[in-house]
Amino acid sequence: MLSDGQLRELMASRLEGAPPWLIELREAAQSRFCGLPTRRLEAWKYSDLARALQNEVPAGGPALAPLVLPGSDLALFEDGVLTEKPEDVQPLRTVLADPMAPLVSGIGSVNPQVDHPLLQLNTALMDDGLILQVPRGIDRDKPLQIRFIWPEGAPGRHLRLLIVLDDNAELSLLETHEGAPDFGSVVIETRLGAGARMTHMRLERLGAGARQAAVTLAELGPDSRYRGFYLSEGAAFARHEALIRLAGKGAEAQLDGIYLVAEERHCDNTTVLTHATEKTVSRQTFRGVLSGAARGVYQGAVSVRPEAQGTDARQLSRAVLLSHKAEIATKPELEILADDVKCSHGATAGELDQNALFFLRARGIPEGEARGLLVSAFFEEALQAITDDGQRALAAEAVHDWLERHTGEVSHVQ
Repeated sequence: MLSDGQLRELMASRLEGAPPWLIELREAAQSRFCGLPTRRLEAWKYSDLARALQNEVPAGGPALAPLVLPGSDLALFEDGVLTEKPEDVQPLRTVLADPMAPLVSGIGSVNPQVDHPLLQLNTALMDDGLILQVPRGIDRDKPLQIRFIWPEGAPGRHLRLLIVLDDNAELSLLETHEGAPDFGSVVIETRLGAGARMTHMRLERLGAGARQAAVTLAELGPDSRYRGFYLSEGAAFARHEALIRLAGKGAEAQLDGIYLVAEERHCDNTTVLTHATEKTVSRQTFRGVLSGAARGVYQGAVSVRPEAQGTDARQLSRAVLLSHKAEIATKPELEILADDVKCSHGATAGELDQNALFFLRARGIPEGEARGLLVSAFFEEALQAITDDGQRALAAEAVHDWLERHTGEVSHVQ
């Protein structure tokens, strides 16, 4: 169990021995921290973190085979400590101790959210992470895989990562999570310069007892492109937020997500895409399958500021429930303060298509296998949105592995 009082004591301990600039940053975060988020906050209505940290968690199951991208550079975090890294990656611990380090002023400056409790918590407690800058016009040839391994029941840590792409730079990033931290947070700040390109795949396969909250912050410069693919299997508590600001004319963001949630796991995908200037484009498509007594959340918001004329934003959420005990909470939002825009959103939730199931069974395919085929087909369009063959194969492997482990729940409605 973890209380607000314990967190504040931990925050105070982080001030000891810190350089003045970091003390100022941490104290500002502490003053804004108003406690662990509960259902009383609208953005956390369906994911009560304070309560989740008081609940008992299930024991973890067998460890899953790690998802590794061949040919990539590896940055490895073991129990929240950076133990392996490529040459162009700086450990956050080193940067925090040196106020003259390049990019140190960028920490906490990307798409700031002054009233976000988790970000303030992470800023006050961050003790490791990394910083990467891709120079102007450079295409970082090798993908970067950031792998987080959390031991079962470990206390968890609070990590901050800052990734900066200068003008016309390119980066392919793979972020993988495995294990079961008692409670941890991971915040990634990403700034894309003019014409920069970034693909970001996030594969979250945490243990049943894990409790983790994560935030991806991004600011997109003129004519930049951010392409995100997020896959999650949930946990005792798992929440990922993508808070993206399209700040430059011609910027584009595409988010595709898959969540596969079984047993009594909880999985929250929350996105806020802010169109802050003219002629920006965003696309969001999230698909989920829930079985057992699982609970899924998708909150997708699009905010179009008054100066963002010519915005083109589309959003779609689809969920399939394989059990009468499974739940999905979907909340699409549009805030449009400009006149010349094209915006749309849609959300559906239901069971597998009975006509398609009958069609397959009429051709001699057993019911369990037929259901598995329909679930696989449901995700196929999302997988095809991944342009890199190696990353697409990795995501497909994760989907196939989940179906193999939960075939009994897929093969019938409980």
